[in-house]
Amino acid sequence: MKLSFKIDYQTTWGEAIFVSGSTPQFGQWDPNLALPLKNQYPGEWQGTIETGADQFEYKYLLKTREGSFIWEWGPDRKIVLGKKEMEEVRLRDFWRNKFDPENALYSSAFQNVLLKRPLSKNKQKIKQAPRMLRLQLHTPVIDPKYQFAVLGADPAVGSWKEAHAVVMDDGTAPLWKLDLDASKINFPFHYKYVIYDTENNRVIEWEEGNNRVIRDFVCEAEKSMKVHTDEKFRQNAGRWKGAGVAVPLFSLRTEHSGGIGEFTDLYQLVDWSKKCGLKLIQLLPLNETVSTHSWIDSYPYKSISVMALHPVFLNITKIGVLDEESLMVGFIKTLSGFNQQEFVHYEEVHKVKSKFFKLIFDQQMDSFLKSHDYLEFFKQNKEWLVPYAAFCYLRDQNKTANFRLWKEYQIFDKEEILQLTSPKNKIHPDIAVHYFIQYHAHKQLSEAVAYARKNGVVLKGDIPIGISPNSVEAWTQPELFNLSQQAGAPPDEFADLGQNWGFPTYNWEAMELDGYQWWKNRLKQMARYFDAFRIDHLVGFFRIWEIPSNQIFGTMGHFNPALPYSRDEIIDRGINFNEERFTRPYIRDYFLRNLFGEYTEEVKKMFLSEYEPGKFNLKPNFATQKQVWDYFENKKSENELSGKESRIRDGLCDLIGEVLFVRDSNHPTHFHPRIAFHDTNSYLNMNEHARYLLDELYIEFFYNRHEDFWRKQAMKKLPAILKASDMLVCGEDLGMIPDCVPGVMNELGILSLEVQRMPKDPKIEFLHPSDAPYLSVCTTSTHDTSTLRGWWEEDAGKSERFFRIIMGNHAPFNKVMEPWLAKDILQQHLWSPAMWAIFPIQDLLAMDEELRRNDFEAERINIPAVAQHYWRYRIHLTLEKLLKANRFNTELHSMISHSGR
Repeated sequence: MKLSFKIDYQTTWGEAIFVSGSTPQFGQWDPNLALPLKNQYPGEWQGTIETGADQFEYKYLLKTREGSFIWEWGPDRKIVLGKKEMEEVRLRDFWRNKFDPENALYSSAFQNVLLKRPLSKNKQKIKQAPRMLRLQLHTPVIDPKYQFAVLGADPAVGSWKEAHAVVMDDGTAPLWKLDLDASKINFPFHYKYVIYDTENNRVIEWEEGNNRVIRDFVCEAEKSMKVHTDEKFRQNAGRWKGAGVAVPLFSLRTEHSGGIGEFTDLYQLVDWSKKCGLKLIQLLPLNETVSTHSWIDSYPYKSISVMALHPVFLNITKIGVLDEESLMVGFIKTLSGFNQQEFVHYEEVHKVKSKFFKLIFDQQMDSFLKSHDYLEFFKQNKEWLVPYAAFCYLRDQNKTANFRLWKEYQIFDKEEILQLTSPKNKIHPDIAVHYFIQYHAHKQLSEAVAYARKNGVVLKGDIPIGISPNSVEAWTQPELFNLSQQAGAPPDEFADLGQNWGFPTYNWEAMELDGYQWWKNRLKQMARYFDAFRIDHLVGFFRIWEIPSNQIFGTMGHFNPALPYSRDEIIDRGINFNEERFTRPYIRDYFLRNLFGEYTEEVKKMFLSEYEPGKFNLKPNFATQKQVWDYFENKKSENELSGKESRIRDGLCDLIGEVLFVRDSNHPTHFHPRIAFHDTNSYLNMNEHARYLLDELYIEFFYNRHEDFWRKQAMKKLPAILKASDMLVCGEDLGMIPDCVPGVMNELGILSLEVQRMPKDPKIEFLHPSDAPYLSVCTTSTHDTSTLRGWWEEDAGKSERFFRIIMGNHAPFNKVMEPWLAKDILQQHLWSPAMWAIFPIQDLLAMDEELRRNDFEAERINIPAVAQHYWRYRIHLTLEKLLKANRFNTELHSMISHSGR
């Protein structure tokens, strides 16, 4: 069969277009073996091959003058010719632009939920003719109750008469198809696409612009087909926009919750969202975090498994009923008591549920382990499920998740773990209970997800950038992580000293060896439950802030990967680089009293050694922040540190940070300027010229040196990883963001996060939502910030400037946020051009005096500057009560509807 390609693309000198695909003739997706097309006319590329394939996948790619390849956007194109033998097929295509903002509408959030079509009732039935013209329309948006149809001058497509429009086949939507007998068509063939109401046989909307034209059939063979694929229905309507709510699952409260939000509570949250016109629910991570069996495990971003769901979210009554009635009543009564509490009692609730899981499993074990549904679940998940169950068993046996301290199995060995988890092993029930728990977690969440999808509500998940150092993944695949390093963030408005999250950083070189399969598996697992997701700390795919494991504060970190300076580079900039002076803590007598006050002499005696009058070094046992921290932690015992001890500890850590450069972790002869070194006494003690030279180097390093380098790092990883799923991708791009990040996000269709009080332009104090880009999520606050009401009352001066400038209000200022103020701010976001306006549930309730919480400070979810924060916020209202709040719900629905969302 003769197969021809033709595509329009305006290249520049030195560029060329290729086609690659699933068959050997196309190079089987290897760009270097792709079929080159010829530039027949300006902007027109064509090529022909012989093939025997009756179906295949393909895609176009551009070869740049430098020799690199750029693939067109989107999923692989697919052609199925059917059983009929063809002698010739011609494919007429148009390049799919990766910068088109509507590409996001092809994601599963839209195609599987918001714009999901009913099962196709319009399967085209046409008698195959020797010469066929197949029209294809690739377009994402249409109301599910309508169809696309074709109208044109030729009788085959209705002679422009609306009642005779020919409806297209939606079986492969968003790629719509229509097969026509080419022998009965008069060429040139003039036509247009229309949105059609098949119930009433009428056109709802004609596409904009001139008629489309196919000049000639072109095919010469008797048995032939021309496949003409158009991109986009040309529509003059505004872009799609929606509104959503952000709330942690643990924060939900219903009358039947077990002391914490549960998977089953999502049903009522979906009902409420649908009632109010909210089309998306954004959750925090749901993965298992149990490491210490204490409230510290409430931190949802430090998972011990990126695949397992957290058992604490299970509803016990949906698992089963204990045979001993008094026991069952006792569990329900206990959890009901916790359900009345103002906050989540994480540790206590988890202990109660864990005891129930063990009892109900013992009761159901024999039948459960033989059930078809469980066996199918185990078969599909055993690759991660077995190591996870073994890890949980060994964690509990050794009373620590730190596998380095276990008596046995410190180093993962697959064969040993298979023996440990063998059904023949007497401890198998203690292993299998974790299969049981994960099966029910999967079942409960999957059923809630199906309910959300059925009701047209998107569930948006959250992928943490890191994992716990004491996790299944760190145990089973240590080669994929830098376990001697800690991920964090440089200083910002959240935390003056930066943040240390305690996660190991990624060994991207090792991950690249198998095409980032670890990440792909993670996304595929997530896509089972979500149709959109937030990438926590997106900039981590460009570079991560890495802190040595012997330090505590984020200020002691550096970027990785990075381009640190060699000693010679620093000297070449005119800086007299004294390695001892610049890289060891600068400790002088004149500023010690500012740090330690009345305890100065005691600190000198116990922690410092004076090597010259007024000049000190830290004693070897206190040379790192970790050593200092551990010393005071051991002193603390059961009690909190005294004010004196805290001041000395923090002061010593500050002294350790009195450096101008930090040594690179992998290349000790290279150096990074210490972040925020302008705040150090070491910098302030330099002469004016030295400070000027250091400032120039600092600006060049942090704002210019890495842009192209970091862009290349991200473009190696993100395209390969994101291809693993068709979820809508949203990025968390706050904080210290390189200039290359927005371009990469735009190229890959990743939605940015726009927070009104945190503008990305340093020249302005507040972002006006009307300036948000279309490909973005705009919001009033996040789980890491104070709520809208909390922010309003934090700084009256700032709030008044916002009131005057952004709200344009010159009435007397009230430092208390009244409901009408919250409503006006929400309205600003709803009317923004952003694709999504997603609000924390606390901020939505802020506009109703009767529903909002009296104590707004109790609504804060997290304080990033507090390393061990207790994540325990809970909505003070039950969802049952919220569903009955008709006045509020009607008002919110009206606001959303009138804004075009």
